[in-house]
Amino acid sequence: MFFLKLLDEIEVNKCSVGLNKVKYQSGSVTQPTNKHYKMKQNEQTAGVPEDIKKHLVSTLYNNAYIDSVYCPNRVSVNFYNKYEEGDYYDMHVDAFKAMPKSNNVFFDYGFSISLNSDYEGGEFILQTDAGQIAHKLLSGEIAIFPIIYPHAVNKISSGTRRNIIGWFSSNVTYEQSFILKNLYEVNASLMTTDKEMFVKSTLVQTYLKKLWGK
Repeated sequence: MFFLKLLDEIEVNKCSVGLNKVKYQSGSVTQPTNKHYKMKQNEQTAGVPEDIKKHLVSTLYNNAYIDSVYCPNRVSVNFYNKYEEGDYYDMHVDAFKAMPKSNNVFFDYGFSISLNSDYEGGEFILQTDAGQIAHKLLSGEIAIFPIIYPHAVNKISSGTRRNIIGWFSSNVTYEQSFILKNLYEVNASLMTTDKEMFVKSTLVQTYLKKLWGK
C-alpha cells in the first residue's frame, strides 16, 4: 500500500463543492458479499460529476510516482462516499471485475482519495502478510493498494469522513511494480548525488516501464 499527497487545497475544494447537496444512497449496494450480511455502514453517491472525474483521471495518469511505479492503463473514478459517527466497513476484498461485467474489464488496484481531515477514527486498514497496516487519510491524500489485499475502514468516532473511491488496471505485475518502485527511489537519490548515473538509471526504468506496461 502507498500513501501520497495527490491533491492540493484548491483541488480538494473543487472536488468537494456541492457534496452537501448531492443525493446519497446506502453504501451496501456495492458491498462485495450477500446484501443480507451487514458488513458495511456508510453512504455513497451513484457517481462523480464528469468534470471532477476527468480531472482526477488526468491527475492520476500524470502523477510521476503513479505513472512510474504502477503504469495504469485504465482508471475508473466511481463515487463519493461518506462515513459519519458509528459508520464502518468490515474487512473485505473488492470485486476484481468492473461493472458492467459484460465488458470483461478487471482491476488490479483500488484507491481512496480523502477530501477532509476533520474526523476521528475511520482509519484505512490493509491486511498484509506482515500484519495489519492502519492509516488515517488526510485531506488530499490518496491510498493505493493491490486489490488482492483485504481491507477495511475503522468505525468513525466523531466527524464525517469523505472520500472519492475508484480502481485502476495495469499490465505491470505486482512483482514488476515492486522493482519499478525501487528504481524510482534509486533515481530520487541519484538526482541529488550523481546526475550522470541518474540519467542512466532513469533510462533503465523508462525502458522497463515501456516493456512491462504494454
